[in-house]
Amino acid sequence: MIPEEVIEQVRNETNIADIIGQFVALRKSGSNLMGLCPFHDENSPSFSVNEDRQLFKCFGCGKGGNVFTFMMELENLTYPEAILKVADMSGIEISDQYKQNNSQKPKMNSTETKLIEMHEKSAEVYHHILMNTELGQKALDYLHDRGLTDDTIKYYQIGFAPNDNVINRFLVEQKFEYQDMRKSGLFLEDDEGKLRDRFFNRIMFPIKNEFGSIIGFSGRVLNKEDSTAKYLNSPETDIFNKRDVLFNLSNAKAAIRKKDAVILFEGFMDVISAYQSGIENGIASMGTSLTNDQIKVINRHCNSVYVCYDGDAAGQNAINRALSLLGNSSLTLRVIQMPEGIDPDEYRKQFGEEKFADYMSKSIESPISFKMRYYKLNRNLDNETDKFSYIQDVLKEVAKVDQPIERDLYINQLSDQFNLNKNDLTMTMNSFIQKNDAVNRVNYARNGKNDNNAQMIAPIQSVRYRSKVEMAELYLLNRILMSQELWQRLMSVDGFAFVDVDYQLLYNLAQEYMATHDEYNSAEFQDFIKEEKLRKLLIDIEMLQINDSPSVDEVDDYVNIIMNEAPIDSQLKQKQIELNEAKQLGDIDRQTEIAMEIIQLQKQKNLGGRA
Repeated sequence: MIPEEVIEQVRNETNIADIIGQFVALRKSGSNLMGLCPFHDENSPSFSVNEDRQLFKCFGCGKGGNVFTFMMELENLTYPEAILKVADMSGIEISDQYKQNNSQKPKMNSTETKLIEMHEKSAEVYHHILMNTELGQKALDYLHDRGLTDDTIKYYQIGFAPNDNVINRFLVEQKFEYQDMRKSGLFLEDDEGKLRDRFFNRIMFPIKNEFGSIIGFSGRVLNKEDSTAKYLNSPETDIFNKRDVLFNLSNAKAAIRKKDAVILFEGFMDVISAYQSGIENGIASMGTSLTNDQIKVINRHCNSVYVCYDGDAAGQNAINRALSLLGNSSLTLRVIQMPEGIDPDEYRKQFGEEKFADYMSKSIESPISFKMRYYKLNRNLDNETDKFSYIQDVLKEVAKVDQPIERDLYINQLSDQFNLNKNDLTMTMNSFIQKNDAVNRVNYARNGKNDNNAQMIAPIQSVRYRSKVEMAELYLLNRILMSQELWQRLMSVDGFAFVDVDYQLLYNLAQEYMATHDEYNSAEFQDFIKEEKLRKLLIDIEMLQINDSPSVDEVDDYVNIIMNEAPIDSQLKQKQIELNEAKQLGDIDRQTEIAMEIIQLQKQKNLGGRA
């Protein structure tokens, strides 16, 4: 157990936005911060963080709570583990005695835990072989020749897999079970069921998940003359899916948050070269084309992407594909164009780390500038047909640009380059804009979305109807919790009670809380409540967007509705039931009597509950 005073210290010294901001790219929106929810897929932000009350709420999936709740939901932690995790992320010292029985790693089932343990132990073995044995010396020399320092090699836990089934023997000695080893992806299995190392004679790059646990490997062949593939990745397992994994994300998260941007490289060595050159926000996909799942992960962490692939033809094609995929997100896009035929790692080796870092900061261009160069490839612009198709392709891209000034800039460039009339180019571009709009309207009507996702609407919870009485209860609790004066005023009302049971329970818990606390703390009261249903209700109450300052008259109006109008509403419902029954029986006298009673109750309600 962690003492309440320690929990209070962590809560008071932590800003929820700082913690959540390490996992979600947040932007100011009114009095709150907004971002893409990390708990469900969405294209438009519905995830809200309120710094004043230290609470979060997703209006899409409905999840909400305080900073501890966020970590519990995100990493599947227990409450004590979440406290320790938040303390660690906030740099708050916690006594070791509270850490001993509380792991801060995400909870997994037993199979996932064993698979990660096997990968992390294997990484230790590979790294030891590389750095400390003759078996790894050739691989270590190769990495040094590539310009990597020992510090960089250690930072990325790079290793070497020799050709002698070392991991199989090691994990057997560590008492791992055969069936778990089969599921790990670390081995190949023959017809007799015998296991042998999947990776051999390869330099090993550990692949980590978002939280820093090793879940797979990518092995680079050491001997160029080998006919095997240059890179061999782990197969998909219970812990590794290459479609949503991004190399170096766990290491780069802090730099990504700081810069609000990632640099997307094509290969692991490019990322590592960038790191050694002082560029720490680099990531790479898993040797395949960028996927939508990876884009969603990126979009949760930042708002901008710089694509930096190889300068050869394959790299340029890959940039074009990446821009097309990324164009369906809300990310701001830029391209860092490498010189022809050179990849980022080769540039660092040729010109040094300082010039590499300088080049990366000065060679940034817009996606349209890249497209204007890319569409020239394999075209003869002295040929009229090629020239016309090139201009058409560029204008289609310019038509997708939101800003009129930016569009005008590219139109001017085309006009100057080909000595064409600017008005003619503008008219052609406008026709493409109109076509895009028409397609978007059709797609939006069919699917609720358009081609570029500009009008994507975030999924929202089914809106539950709230009566006038329940709305009064909702707003009343919001007001009295935020004001000690209004709290005391409600406490002095004789015979007051909320109509709905959940609101009354919340009110009772608030009285218990207030009895032992000098002032109300939203995040702390969240932890005070144990029932999940009531916690969610409190978040709805706390996250109400009310601009006006609370007043005594406002609270009195809510109290009047709850104490006077609510009983009348209940009576009216009952009378309506009785009237329907009288109609079914054909009792005219009873119908008349009940109708008069309903009229009297309606008059009473209109007078504010006074007879």
